[in-house]
Amino acid sequence: MNTEIKKLIQELEGVVSCNLTGADQIDEIHIIADKKRDPKRIVRDVETVCLVHKDFKIDHKKISIARIDSNFAETADTFSSERIELVSIYTENNRSRCNVEMKINGQEIKESFEAQIGESIEKLIGRSVLTILNKYLDFKLQLIVDDIFTIKGKEELVIAEISMYNPENNLKQEKLVGAVHVNNNISLAIAKACLKAVNRKICYFI
Repeated sequence: MNTEIKKLIQELEGVVSCNLTGADQIDEIHIIADKKRDPKRIVRDVETVCLVHKDFKIDHKKISIARIDSNFAETADTFSSERIELVSIYTENNRSRCNVEMKINGQEIKESFEAQIGESIEKLIGRSVLTILNKYLDFKLQLIVDDIFTIKGKEELVIAEISMYNPENNLKQEKLVGAVHVNNNISLAIAKACLKAVNRKICYFI
């Protein structure tokens, strides 16, 4: 449980890194965060992630946050966002098609994707974004959507779980997680969560 919770917490907005103490159950959560978000909001997000994703309630007094001005993660995120721009994303045909417009290194890309049999709208949106990244980036691994879900607390979060595969042997290399606030646009939130999950891995390939 600790490993999954740690990955989710580290992808929350404002969180740079975190460490969890405790063996079978989490005793304390120690977080390094930037100064862009109120620490109280980060604490609420952490409580929500623990409660909804793993049905585990942690006392907010056991969550400590240290704030810093700048870090490598922020630099990497900025590096990627300057070269990958999500212009628009929306669904149509009763949500069976996803239209994506992006810019990668200044190149304008517009593509549409049809839903596969039994595919949820959430996974369709995530697959659409990752298909473009797989196609237009010189990235040695393949990005695949594992799961996309929302967490409803005081503020709604969308979580994107993504796996990187080696196409030569089809072996999973790593699992990535991204989380963003919904802010009344679920399609945009899903796309941003996917980009946030892969940002630090693809920043050197663009």
